[in-house]
Amino acid sequence: MSDVLVLVHRSIRPGSLAAGSSLVPFETVVDAVVALKATTFPAVVCTDGLAPEDLPSLAAAVSAHPAPCVEVRAAAWDGESSSPVAAACRGVVSGFGAHGLRRAAELLLAGR
Repeated sequence: MSDVLVLVHRSIRPGSLAAGSSLVPFETVVDAVVALKATTFPAVVCTDGLAPEDLPSLAAAVSAHPAPCVEVRAAAWDGESSSPVAAACRGVVSGFGAHGLRRAAELLLAGR
């Protein structure tokens, strides 16, 4: 694979990204959904900065996306909360901060 989208809320500092990654900052969940629908590339979807009530619409877009997606959360998973986005994704990277964005992109670039 030659390219991976990295969708990140504008309030998040993504750090350095893997070569072949394209950073797509978004302000609202609608922006993220539109960006996801505009491509067929695999995507890293950072859900930090989104309200819980916005996650179902993003999950629907992820489910309809033709390429694999990985959800990234900066904080560690608490072991109890669920995410509709995680259920729609191929995997979740949680608890690694901005480094998780880079690692998720590397995994998708490697075709995993």
